[in-house]
Amino acid sequence: MRRALVLTLLHTSPRHVDVFERLFARLTGGDISQDLPEIRLSHVVREDLLQRAIVSGILPEDTHARAVRILHEATAASDAVLCTCSTLGPAADEAASKTDKPVLRVDRPMAAEAAQAGRSIAVLATLKCTLKPTCDLIVDEVGRVAEQADVAPVLVEGAWDAFEAGDTSRMNQLIADNVMLAQQAGANVIVLAQASMVDALDGVDVAVPVLTSPAGGLGAAIAAIRALES
Repeated sequence: MRRALVLTLLHTSPRHVDVFERLFARLTGGDISQDLPEIRLSHVVREDLLQRAIVSGILPEDTHARAVRILHEATAASDAVLCTCSTLGPAADEAASKTDKPVLRVDRPMAAEAAQAGRSIAVLATLKCTLKPTCDLIVDEVGRVAEQADVAPVLVEGAWDAFEAGDTSRMNQLIADNVMLAQQAGANVIVLAQASMVDALDGVDVAVPVLTSPAGGLGAAIAAIRALES
């Protein structure tokens, strides 16, 4: 019997475990082919990594190094690893360079799509420490397909406080308001930098693409782990 492949997800909020489990079920629910390997999710939650970055406003060097170590160690018991926190994205890139196993960041497919979709890109985040790594990633992806693009960071004030207080309705409304403002300001692509922002689009009528990371990032990880068996 073929063994199940293990995909480990590193989260910085326990709320993301259920989000990604449900998304995984949706993305793989139609897989009935005997040729497809079984994939099992494993979750590691390290809230401390993000909390350090929130306090600093950036990802501190020692926290970056700790995240690299955690991601690299996760490969020992996994076939692939996905970092679901955009703030830790640079650490995932470094961890990937230390192993032959796939170590992916959840926001790279989103950034690649944004680079293809427009030249005026608004990047919304609820945390200051998330804006720079996400904007840097998009600029890097833009460089692969075009000479330049306007990448504008937007901090959604008050949204993270609402998230931590459990007031997701308030958080989503603040994000939706800022999405509309970004569109009015001329953005032809809007990026929601954090996985926790994905539900803010429910019921919002936007005329430009609004991109989120969970589905694309998890889909890329599933594809990468399946490729190991091909």
